[in-house]
Amino acid sequence: MANESTKVSFVTTPDRRKSLDRIARAYGKNVSAVINEAIDSYLDSHEPEVSSAAATEHADFATD
Repeated sequence: MANESTKVSFVTTPDRRKSLDRIARAYGKNVSAVINEAIDSYLDSHEPEVSSAAATEHADFATD
């Protein structure tokens, strides 16, 4: 992960926040680290789809 960071704020439910706190404590991490890992996992999963869709959208297709 890059050394630079930016602050992001979001709203979640109290239950999700409690879950994040429990996970962070269990792994000896802070909540920001847990959230960043979740974001990394989400991006790893979805970015290829988005990149592929964008490439397809901008591709020139041969037509008869």
